[in-house]
Amino acid sequence: MEIDSKVTPVSGIIAFSSDRGGAIFSLNGGIIEKLTLQGGNGRFSSDGKKIFYCMGSELFTYDLTTGERDALTQIDEFNIGQFDLSPDDKQIVFASYGRKFDHDIPQNIYVVNIDGTDYKQLTFFTGGAKGWNAKGAARPRWSPDGKTIVFVGPDIIGRSSMPDAIYTIKSNGTELKKIIGPGKIYNPSNPSWSPDSKRIVFSALLKNDKHGYRSVWTANDDGTNAQTRIWSYKYIFTANADGSDIVQVTTKQYNDTDPVFSPNGRQICFASHRHYTRDKIPNPIGAELYVINADGTDEIQITPTTILGKDNVISPHLSKYANDSSPDWHE
Repeated sequence: MEIDSKVTPVSGIIAFSSDRGGAIFSLNGGIIEKLTLQGGNGRFSSDGKKIFYCMGSELFTYDLTTGERDALTQIDEFNIGQFDLSPDDKQIVFASYGRKFDHDIPQNIYVVNIDGTDYKQLTFFTGGAKGWNAKGAARPRWSPDGKTIVFVGPDIIGRSSMPDAIYTIKSNGTELKKIIGPGKIYNPSNPSWSPDSKRIVFSALLKNDKHGYRSVWTANDDGTNAQTRIWSYKYIFTANADGSDIVQVTTKQYNDTDPVFSPNGRQICFASHRHYTRDKIPNPIGAELYVINADGTDEIQITPTTILGKDNVISPHLSKYANDSSPDWHE
């Protein structure tokens, strides 16, 4: 599939998830190729020859050279969710409710060797809400130097709540630190690393966003006491690895998510939701991939807008647009 005239090719290869007719796609030299029929959250191996991806709580690999798919059955028992590879491809870091899949406790961060040995729990968030509301750690990413893992978690250590802070922890489970918490920005998500492991990029909301969108909601079941609230858009930010020097990269009034650095660290690829409902509320489904310089200049669109057919079964009541997300970028 060739990219249309509205978008610009970039160097390197980008793997991403999409509902435009499959699950994992690659974007290389201006050409989009469908790789798998199911799965998401694709991550490149260190040599760029394979893509690791999830289907449910199972992990698979796709060989970009041969087109072969293999299941990593040796780690099926660990209920792997959001995951990342260690820089040497020997370990997996992932968020999980544990081997017994006990969702009455919050998710935590675990690591396991790719052969299923040396399973370790790194974080121990407990307490707070029960059931699926027991939010804990999520979205782990391993630093390129192999020393540190970044993830999102609850604001207060030891009490589960909506993920509202960014943490780092050493890959051996020591030195847990909350580096970014609620303040001028809140509800951070999807942190990832610069190639030199010195900065992170993430998506977050702005407190008191003067450009936020208005949404009318009702407090009572009978429709009385209607109120209007202002909700912030999601923007892309960067920060030092210790949480200092937070810089807002995107400023347009869209929901920007899933950011990753380019292999040279000078650009950022992200998904952006730029299709609106009639009420001008940002639609959660329907996004394309964009690239922007790390200083916020020269934004370009790199995947085309795809309109789904009227018989679309993915989200007929929410959006007519295909959704691209979770990019990973390899040189």
